[in-house]
Amino acid sequence: MSVRGISVIIATFNGEKYILKQLESILNQSLIPDEIIICDDKSSDGTVAIINALDNNIIKLHTNEYQLGVVENFKKAAKLASPVNWIAFADQDDIWEPNKLQLLAAEMTLLDNNFTPALVYSNLKVIDKNENVISESFWMEQKINPCKINLSTLLYGNVVTGCTMIINHAMAAEFFLMDSSACLHDEWLALIAYSIGNVKFLNDKLVLYRQHENNITFSDSYVAKPTFFIRIVNDVKLLGKKQKFLPHQFILAKLFLAKCRFKLSNEQIEIIERFIKQEDKNYLFQRINRRLTYSKYFGRGQK
Repeated sequence: MSVRGISVIIATFNGEKYILKQLESILNQSLIPDEIIICDDKSSDGTVAIINALDNNIIKLHTNEYQLGVVENFKKAAKLASPVNWIAFADQDDIWEPNKLQLLAAEMTLLDNNFTPALVYSNLKVIDKNENVISESFWMEQKINPCKINLSTLLYGNVVTGCTMIINHAMAAEFFLMDSSACLHDEWLALIAYSIGNVKFLNDKLVLYRQHENNITFSDSYVAKPTFFIRIVNDVKLLGKKQKFLPHQFILAKLFLAKCRFKLSNEQIEIIERFIKQEDKNYLFQRINRRLTYSKYFGRGQK
């Protein structure tokens, strides 16, 4: 398939601190997008004024009459995109490397067959609020091996970051069907991609992901971790308790199975149902099972 047009979508809310640098990084791409669709969720700061001041004809700003929330706001932006375009997600506070869209589009050209949901994503660097690099590689820092990611590992936690994604029209259709009350768009799209879709990852760090106090995802990734000894002590204390280790993941898995069962293979249904059966087990059982799953696919146990 030849390269299609690209719609970049951004869901903004009180993003005046960082939105200008993000938009400048998108406008300076080696492959310029056809449009940048921004849906602002009733910001009370200077976000809208900053966007309007750019006065660029590929920027299409829509201001919501009432607050939608981040996922519904992204959905609105995606629905406003040209139906023939690929869609690239952007967060309001990141910075893109100049070749991001060019590299993602080149891979999507090979992946998109017009019918199957397709997703391409990449690694990223992590920066702080002042753009100092915290981590040169998010995947290395989090001990993520993208070659081993699959449906089983994703059930225990998403590692596919939305700000690095580009999706095709068929994947956008799956996005519109998701129930946004229980999950974020990136974890839902990752489950679709690794079950019924086509997916490709790039090792290139194509986004400078800004870590700060208002991040919606990965907000605790760089908080100081307890020592190994303290983790063991905490696990022992929780041995007999019914506290859930992954409450959100069980909600997501049940929702995904209910929505997509008829599209999944019998093997995939069995994987999800086996995961859900852990919900009534105690905290330590769930935690050990996750470590065993990661050890099976990654050759190590994730903390």
